[in-house]
Amino acid sequence: MRAVRWHGAGDVRVEDVPPPPLPGPGEVRVRVAWCGLCGTDVHEYRFGPVHVPVRPHPVTGRSAPLTMGHEISGWIESAGPGVTAPAEGDLVALNALLPCGACRPCARGDVQLCLILGHLGQSADGGLADLLTVPASMAVPAPPGMSPELAALAEPFAVAMRAVRHAGRPAGMPCVVIGAGTIGLAAALILDADGNGVTVLDIAKERIRHAAGLGLAALEVTEARAAGIQAPVVIECSGAASAGDAAVRFAEPGGVVVIVGLPGGPSTLDLADVALREIRIIGSMSHLADADMTPAMEILAAHGERAGRIVTARVALAETVSHGLDVLVGPGRDRHAKILVRVHADR
Repeated sequence: MRAVRWHGAGDVRVEDVPPPPLPGPGEVRVRVAWCGLCGTDVHEYRFGPVHVPVRPHPVTGRSAPLTMGHEISGWIESAGPGVTAPAEGDLVALNALLPCGACRPCARGDVQLCLILGHLGQSADGGLADLLTVPASMAVPAPPGMSPELAALAEPFAVAMRAVRHAGRPAGMPCVVIGAGTIGLAAALILDADGNGVTVLDIAKERIRHAAGLGLAALEVTEARAAGIQAPVVIECSGAASAGDAAVRFAEPGGVVVIVGLPGGPSTLDLADVALREIRIIGSMSHLADADMTPAMEILAAHGERAGRIVTARVALAETVSHGLDVLVGPGRDRHAKILVRVHADR
């Protein structure tokens, strides 16, 4: 079968590999429909190994080379013994987390904080391939009528949903979202659907235009500063080194700042300002299947046309590197929020 494999920084190949094993007890085999390219994929392509293990991962036992991709939708091709749901032919999105199940965070249900957390596409083979065999518990059923393309947005929308939940799932409040990439736009659309007044900030004009095209108020960061914008809820999704400090400045006294973006290095923060204005800062890591991915699917089902416009390009599996990863590391990367890779057009 075809697979997009990470071998090293700058070395990602579309290869023919053996298909995954037939599903065993508690497992399903998925015929992949679509798989999104994420910022973590880009970082692995440019700078890896970042999360891809070069020694056997403690949860999965796998190491490079590995098949990339963790924003996955597809159809259940077959199910192993004991699996009653999902059923053959069902459209699902995959929750890509692979926790150990034994550490303290896992024991209390915070599997996204597992001390040795693994992921599909990073520490086990992912969705940029024709077929994928995974535990059935990773398969989240898509709502009736949802398209496979829209279902591939479930994982980034789940990440955004968790950030919004950390902010208290506000309704009817002014909110600022920093960063008009996939997660930022998803967070803004969720906040907007909940009846909040949302302003999206970025430094790239192309991203600002895209956000405005989704019907969102969008400004350059410098314009927002000049206008003195502040809000009780600020969600930072850009990952810029200076964004943490900026997020605190955009928060009104007593406001909450949720940090989703991951800077590549140390960032600055005025702790005196945090203390004097009682700003609450909350980190938001990934997502949970039931608490975040299921409600994210509901948002996608209710606002599918608008949410689908986050996608800025669709490419074939064979073009993943040339028309996907290379574009996202090139000079035109700001034109894109989400590139989806089409693996199979139908079941």
